Amino acid sequence: MYRLFFLLILCPFLYSQDLGKILWGEKPLTSPINFDYILAESKNKNYVNLSGSFYINSYPRGIGYDVIRDEKTFKNRNNEDLFLKFPDFRLDLSIQDQNVIVHNKKIIETNDEFWDLSFSDGMAWSKEDHVYVSAPFTLIQKHANCSHNGVLLFALNSLNEISQSIFQISSETCAYYQFNYVAIFDSFFETHDNNNNNNNESITNAQTKKSIDDLYEKYPSIFRGSFADSDAFNADEVTAYGFFDGEEHFIGPCLTRSGNYPFCDNLLLPAYSLTKTIGGTLGIAAYQKKYGSIVDIKINDLVSACSKNKWKDITIENLSDMATGQYKSLVHYGDEDSLASVNFIFNNLSHEEKVNFSCNNYPKKKNPGTTFVYHTSDTYLIGTSLNNLLSDKKENDFFDDLLVPIFNHHNFSEKIKYIRRTNDIRNQPYTGWGMFLQRDDLIKLNSLLQSPERIKYFSKEFLDEGLQRTEDKGLLAIKQSDIFYNNGFWAARFDKNIFGCKEDLMIPFMSGFGGITVVFLPNSMMYYYFSDNFTFSWYSAVYAAHNIKPLC
Repeated sequence: MYRLFFLLILCPFLYSQDLGKILWGEKPLTSPINFDYILAESKNKNYVNLSGSFYINSYPRGIGYDVIRDEKTFKNRNNEDLFLKFPDFRLDLSIQDQNVIVHNKKIIETNDEFWDLSFSDGMAWSKEDHVYVSAPFTLIQKHANCSHNGVLLFALNSLNEISQSIFQISSETCAYYQFNYVAIFDSFFETHDNNNNNNNESITNAQTKKSIDDLYEKYPSIFRGSFADSDAFNADEVTAYGFFDGEEHFIGPCLTRSGNYPFCDNLLLPAYSLTKTIGGTLGIAAYQKKYGSIVDIKINDLVSACSKNKWKDITIENLSDMATGQYKSLVHYGDEDSLASVNFIFNNLSHEEKVNFSCNNYPKKKNPGTTFVYHTSDTYLIGTSLNNLLSDKKENDFFDDLLVPIFNHHNFSEKIKYIRRTNDIRNQPYTGWGMFLQRDDLIKLNSLLQSPERIKYFSKEFLDEGLQRTEDKGLLAIKQSDIFYNNGFWAARFDKNIFGCKEDLMIPFMSGFGGITVVFLPNSMMYYYFSDNFTFSWYSAVYAAHNIKPLC
């Protein structure tokens, strides 16, 4: 039986003087690690190169957790159930000098009832005839996007015998469930003979980006506090943020409740509703580029569950604009926040359940194409329609067959090539949520969408409408904020007099649940932040961008 520690918020941090003894079982683990220690120790050289498979006894020898926020969004569970056992996994990795290369960087769907997993590249250092290995991992809520980022730590001696391992979580991107966690496990490491076979594999933990302080120094005219370092945010609610000036990528600190996250480049970032754009919108645009326009096809000709008369005039274009004319409430997010919608997202796991909700839950109120009402279920029907359209083509899955090849061609991470799917033979992509990414994926996406190269892969007309490059500005979505929605992109209108423009400036952006924003700025610039306290504040970044390069 495992042993509970005291609540973590009451414990002092563990520093270096105890780590070796704890890992080798000479002293009990009684408190969490300060991540700043890992950053400091990782500056030591490592002289051991080897490859192997790492796994653990999933029942911890000791565990401590402290739930900080719990809005009961998990179904039928107690907190104790969530942490009784760690998900089973087997991780192939190579230690090459300072680098720990994880060979399976994909999202791992586990057999655990509550959690899936992700690992990324880490770092290694030598000390007193031992090599210490640390890597980032993420516990991901099953069938959802909530991501709890942590650090794995273990040691190997000169005989390649492994110590116990520590898993610690001190941050997340999850608005409704947050916790501190630290546990120690019996661990196993089986060495491989192919130590040098993976030397050419890309290493993703190189700290190549500049800091946000470097941005302020490069452009002294920018006001400090223009980004997610502003007073609008609490530092502990921000997972990551950054700015791309068209040439260089500047990132803010990755703060946790246990110091600075050691793997800031490799944070797993949940897309949430960014998936609506990256999956749904780009899915339509990629299909149209290959097979021709589909935006005027009627949904009741594509989706059998949408057979009622109310669907006879609704098109794929209407779905992409969230303007079906079917809704219950015109209050912004009124329908989306309903219990029925929450069940659709979290608890209806089969395609039959999801498509029946999407087709039948909302009554017809207005003609399609006239009124924006936010429904994730609309985007689910986009994915359903795309896969149905592919039923007589050589492809059969819009995500894997149309989008992933584009991601591969542009060297996107393994994280973005995954999407949540229904748990049945249909295996339907959720389309409106369920993707993950790393921050470099955002820069690559920005570069692709803001360059003429985008028309090699995507329908120019459909994508240009969403990116506000045509006369079609879309539907007014949030009147008080002058925000529009068009083909899966949001856009904020700025009065022309603010920047001295000849006409009002439309800035397209993506938005995600809890406090996530990705802004596509003129001059190939981009700003993004991932947070989880429902803070949506980014106009100061637009003004900063204008000080860097005039926006018009």
